[in-house]
Amino acid sequence: MNSSNCSLRNESDLIQTLIAVKTGLYFINFTFTTTMSILIINIVRQNYKMRKEVRYFFLCHHLIGSTLFCAFGVISNAIQTSQVQTLWIWIIFRVQAATAESVLITLALMALNTCLAVCWPLRYLAFVHSVKNKVTASIWIGTIFKSTLLIIIEGTEQNPEEIFEEEPSCPTMLGGNFAKISGLLLISLLAAAIMTGYILLCREGKLSGHFNSSNKKARKTIIIHGLQMSFHILPPLIIGAIGKGTKHTEIKFGAFVVFSFAQSFSPMVYGLLFFKICFIDRPWSHDSYFVKTLIPIISDVFVGPKRLGTRYPK
Repeated sequence: MNSSNCSLRNESDLIQTLIAVKTGLYFINFTFTTTMSILIINIVRQNYKMRKEVRYFFLCHHLIGSTLFCAFGVISNAIQTSQVQTLWIWIIFRVQAATAESVLITLALMALNTCLAVCWPLRYLAFVHSVKNKVTASIWIGTIFKSTLLIIIEGTEQNPEEIFEEEPSCPTMLGGNFAKISGLLLISLLAAAIMTGYILLCREGKLSGHFNSSNKKARKTIIIHGLQMSFHILPPLIIGAIGKGTKHTEIKFGAFVVFSFAQSFSPMVYGLLFFKICFIDRPWSHDSYFVKTLIPIISDVFVGPKRLGTRYPK
């Protein structure tokens, strides 16, 4: 009996520690991602030609999704330490899960957009501009609708107390088979879409001579983007495969940490290439230490050195 009580006490202490750590990570990611997202989105809004480019349109929505994911993560973990009904904890978590799905979907759309721009250049502009707003609206509406539908479906099959059972260590998804299968299926489809897009992109690049042995920058960019997308896709797959429960808490927490860092790296991986160029091209930015020193260093690490004289059109 004493050993059982001691085990429960240790598990409770571990859970509370994980909640505190997750709240801190979410807050750090939220602060950094929000700051970078505001800077990048303001740059895009102030540049007419950038506003017309679909890649920046999807990038801004991707950054908004990442910011909302971190914000709801802070809220959902913070309220677990207060006297709040478990139902509200799960509702907030489902909203957070919906924003996470929007992050993954916009990531897939960014990959497919790049693929279409390279492989289908003649009809690319007319096609993407005709569907981009509809697709984006469908993403935000569909993810919220999916989360609501899962709660309703499982509410008709199980006891509500079991459905909204608190899992403060690392909540993943509702425990039913439908929720688990639909989540894994969505992630698998997005992973397949991303892989297909990059395979076609690499194939077209090789045929055009862009991915030859001397073009280290192109290969470096593809590798970095592939790793970044893997860090977005693999953690949800691992967490979804394990499912709801208190088992394998350390594995789920590790997957959460990887996914959180992937959120923080998104503004740098996908935004700093044009972020650096736009800031340096502005007259008021030449005396900025942040622009002249830090951005070129980080940008060279992630996207390679930019050749002199190549600028985005204004």
